[in-house]
Amino acid sequence: MVKRRRRRSKRMRNNNRIWWWVTAAFVALVVILVIDLKPWRKQHAAVNDQWPYYDMTKGTYTKDFDGLDISRHQGKIHWDELVEENQQLRFVYIKATEGSSLVDPFYKRNFKAAKERGLLVGSYHFLTNRTSMERQVDNFLSNIDLNQQDLLLLVDIEKDGTRNWKRDIIQKNLAEFIRLVKERTGHSPMIYTNESYYHLNLYPEFNHYRLFIANYNLPPKLPDAKYDIWQSSKKGRVRGIWTYVDIDQLREGVSVDDFKMPK
Repeated sequence: MVKRRRRRSKRMRNNNRIWWWVTAAFVALVVILVIDLKPWRKQHAAVNDQWPYYDMTKGTYTKDFDGLDISRHQGKIHWDELVEENQQLRFVYIKATEGSSLVDPFYKRNFKAAKERGLLVGSYHFLTNRTSMERQVDNFLSNIDLNQQDLLLLVDIEKDGTRNWKRDIIQKNLAEFIRLVKERTGHSPMIYTNESYYHLNLYPEFNHYRLFIANYNLPPKLPDAKYDIWQSSKKGRVRGIWTYVDIDQLREGVSVDDFKMPK
């Protein structure tokens, strides 16, 4: 009888250990998924076709710009007002994709609306460090209509997307992305990044590409290279858009014709 109790007690301890490890493994899996998916970052995302529900911007309206670049973060855009109240607006770059699977949910609607109102339109891809360049190019090109592009395609490369990559890896992967796009479309994409990132990671190897450079204080200075577009602010207030938006200016001597998609 004593031996049976001991065996039963031992089995119970073994079962408890198994359940403890199963529970620990499940908790660890949940933690990993939460960290990877980062659901808290989506709390303020555009969740439907009517967001934002009111003008979330304040202050004076921005006047000195030639173009805008937009994504889902602008939510519903009032396109008629945007075009009517901003006669200086020449072009728009619209986010299409990110990584190997993400597609901006507002891309097609924004692209169609901009084209219908006579704006010159281009599409961009946000490059990330999680998947191969081949899969990212597949995602990008399969979700845009190449024949409808007025402007050169654009690749957005910045610290948030290439975190933990060293300079040589950044250059290798960006060169591969550009090569694959040119191979499939016939044309190299323009490169978007900020000035400090360009100096740290891309200069001078990428000087011969078309460049779209962000600097929110002063016009960019790139030794031995010239940019076409200067993103001068990420906090522009523009009639027709109820969130702050990126503001773009052409470099002196540059026209939109210089980076149109060849037909």
